[in-house]
Amino acid sequence: MNQDTVNRAGEKVLGIIGIIFNILAIALIGFAMASYANVQGTPEFQQFIEEEMMANPEFSTPEEAQVVMDMMSASFGVMGWVLIALLALSTILAIIALVNLRKSGKASIAGVFFILAGLFAGLLSLTSILFYIAAIMCFVRKPSVQNNQNVRDDDFKYQEDQLRRKEESVRREDEVRRDDATTRNDDDTPYRPL
Repeated sequence: MNQDTVNRAGEKVLGIIGIIFNILAIALIGFAMASYANVQGTPEFQQFIEEEMMANPEFSTPEEAQVVMDMMSASFGVMGWVLIALLALSTILAIIALVNLRKSGKASIAGVFFILAGLFAGLLSLTSILFYIAAIMCFVRKPSVQNNQNVRDDDFKYQEDQLRRKEESVRREDEVRRDDATTRNDDDTPYRPL
C-alpha cells in the first residue's frame, strides 16, 4: 500500500508557539522569584509586613507573624521551582513531539507527547490548549492510502488498451494490402474488347 504524506505544518506551528509560551512563562516565574527575593530583604518590606501582620487580629505576637511570613516565603520559592520544573518538562516533551512529527508515520506518537506536554503545562492554560489541539490534529489527520491493486488494475487496463489499438492498426494494414492487391489484379488482366 502506498501512503501519501500529510503536511504537518499546523501541528508544528502550534507546538512551536506552545514552546515559546512555556519559555516565556519560565522566564516570568524566574523574574518574579528573583524580584521577591530582592524585595524581601529590604527594611521597608519588613516594616510593611509587620504593620499588616499586627493589624490582623489572628496574630497575638510579632513572632507568630514572622513564622507565618517565613512559611509563605518558603512556599513561594518552592512553588516557583515546581512550576519552572513542570514547564521545563512540558517544553522537553513538546520538542520530542516535534522531532517525531518529522519522521513519517510517527504522528500518533507525537500526539501522545503533545498531550503529556499539555498536562505538564497546566490542565487548562493557553499553552496546554495549543498542545491539545496539536495532539488532536496528529490523531485525526491521516495520510490517504492508495491500494496497489487499483494501480495494478489501471496498468492492466492501459496495457490491454494498447494491445487492442495495435491489433486494430495491424487489421487496417491488412485491409489496405488486400485492397491494393485487388486493384492491382484488376489492372493486370488483359484488355478484352467486346
